[in-house]
Amino acid sequence: MRLHVMVNSGAVTRAVFVTVRKYGNAVARNRARRVVSECWRLAKNQVRPGLDIAFVIYPGPDSVSVREPQLSELLHRSGILVRGRP
Repeated sequence: MRLHVMVNSGAVTRAVFVTVRKYGNAVARNRARRVVSECWRLAKNQVRPGLDIAFVIYPGPDSVSVREPQLSELLHRSGILVRGRP
């Protein structure tokens, strides 16, 4: 998974989930987006407001137990987490 972040002029952080073309059929792509979207829902309260975030999803196992650590690591490395929140 890859993460792209841009500052927006609003007070809300927006997210988009994109799969690469070689991911598979539509069912697999949609499942991957749903899984990463759920991981984002669980982690978004830890992210600073006012950002546009794009998650580029590459083929791999599509389960919350696999994707959630990936997403957490990307958010941590990007430095967009709010300090002091669980």
